[in-house]
Amino acid sequence: MTRNQNIIPLSTQEVAVYATPKVAKALNEITDDITLYKGVRLTQVIEAVYIQGQKDGARNAIGTLEQALAVAKEGVPHRNPGKPPKAIAKPKK
Repeated sequence: MTRNQNIIPLSTQEVAVYATPKVAKALNEITDDITLYKGVRLTQVIEAVYIQGQKDGARNAIGTLEQALAVAKEGVPHRNPGKPPKAIAKPKK
């Protein structure tokens, strides 16, 4: 899979966006005749998608760790604490 670099000019800087050719073409179509208002709205949408991706990634990582912890707990024998049972006295000879 090849990735294209798209340069999006902003008022103060340029942002490089790396994407597949399909996404790059869609991004070019969107940004061709973009107004300031639409640019701000697009930025808000992209930021929301990015933040949601971070949350999903963290959720997946935590879920994986919890599953591994559950498997490890199954391997450790657990006995409730308490007084040990009395040993049966051996008969004296």
